[in-house]
Amino acid sequence: MIVGLAALAPGRLVLDLQFLVNGSKTVRPELYLPDRLLDRSGVGAGFWLLVAGQVLTLAAGVVAARVARERNEIAGTDDKRRWRLIIPFLAVVTAVGLLMTPVLSDDPFLLARSAFEGPGLALAGYLLLAGALPIAAVLGLSAGEDGVAKGTLGGVAAAVFAVALPTFVAGFAVPGLEVSTGAYLAVVPMVCVLVLSPLATPQLTQAERTDLAGEARVPGITIWRALTALFALVTAIAAAVGALAPQLGSTTESPARWQLLAAAIVVVLPAPFLLTRRTAPVARGLLAVLWAGIVLAGTAVLSTAITASEATGLGGLGGAISYHLGAGAVFTAIALGLAGLTALSAVITGVVERDDTGTDGPRSPVLIPAAVAAVLAIAAFGTPVFTAPGYPAPGLWSDFDTPSWGLLAATLVVLGALGLSVRSRPGAAATSLTGAAVLLALHVAELPLVGSAIDGARPGAGFWLGLAAVVATVVAAGLAAAGAKRAG
Repeated sequence: MIVGLAALAPGRLVLDLQFLVNGSKTVRPELYLPDRLLDRSGVGAGFWLLVAGQVLTLAAGVVAARVARERNEIAGTDDKRRWRLIIPFLAVVTAVGLLMTPVLSDDPFLLARSAFEGPGLALAGYLLLAGALPIAAVLGLSAGEDGVAKGTLGGVAAAVFAVALPTFVAGFAVPGLEVSTGAYLAVVPMVCVLVLSPLATPQLTQAERTDLAGEARVPGITIWRALTALFALVTAIAAAVGALAPQLGSTTESPARWQLLAAAIVVVLPAPFLLTRRTAPVARGLLAVLWAGIVLAGTAVLSTAITASEATGLGGLGGAISYHLGAGAVFTAIALGLAGLTALSAVITGVVERDDTGTDGPRSPVLIPAAVAAVLAIAAFGTPVFTAPGYPAPGLWSDFDTPSWGLLAATLVVLGALGLSVRSRPGAAATSLTGAAVLLALHVAELPLVGSAIDGARPGAGFWLGLAAVVATVVAAGLAAAGAKRAG
């Protein structure tokens, strides 16, 4: 249980630090409920005890994790009950709930906002919680020792309840507050996890533990592949909602929304193939690259909300607050975080695959086309895909703006795929190069998908350079595939 509690302690610690920076912007009615308007607030002894508790929990978790690892090494098993994967899915739903508005408020002194509308420090805390939660659930679920598995899941649930349950209760008990959808999404799935955990954990008999003594165990490749597919699915769903829902209020739309929808489709297509042993390595290799398409398009979509918020005087500058984030902005931001989890899960799955199959074999003969593709990719991402009168296209070298971070992420992922393809076996190289080609094509598709909504749009240098990069990458993928066929 201490391991599960400690997994979420960093996020809870950062979230609590908002009291020190500016407590008036917290949405924590169980600890701070203002009855007048304040620009700032001080902290008392309770704050330092709260921080000390989180730090000690984290330290205890480090020690407990060592004991849990030893217990798992003794227990080693590979449970085949795939329905258990509903627990990571419930953890993802809870993570989304934590990022939503924790409570609905009619109190003028308590402005209830989602994580993305609040202060940066609170956002960092919620993102740490949302990122650690599914990973901790998977590690707990895959533990070989029954007590470790149950305890870790119980500790994770307890840590979530510590954050979400007080506001859930406040929605019923405090005048002027109501329970939000986010509160239900955060609390109810964790209750289900507590109910399911006794059935989903290994439950080995003492004889089985004795027979398996000495066998080291890591989470099986099946569960990592299924988890990657799950993350890809929920990432695509969040991205699709972010693309189709309004960014601000009920009317604002982003010209990049169709590119984000296309990125969602590209990410979800390989996900089902992760559940088949023969096609799983290819699907995993594609997702290890294609997740960056969500970041590429998502940052462009979020730029609409960010620009509007700056123009309308967020936080009262220049008058009363005159906007609120729509579901599109919230779900797009969620999709960006989930895309990172998809990438992490795909990378871990690849490591487990290499441990199972080894790394011996011939390398791919793609050095020259990969080098050409790398140069063209840098130029393609660094120059505008289209130009239009009065439209300052974000870039890497000039007009660096929110979408530029997506361009930078996509550039690094493509360069990484091209670089690794030179050192990879032909089959793996062909897969990663195919993913890089699709990602480059998604960037080139900005002209019809985004430029069509802007008057006077015409192809820019980035469009032609991007097409050339796609061709070079496809050639490299073809050479790698031919090498894989000869090796096979």
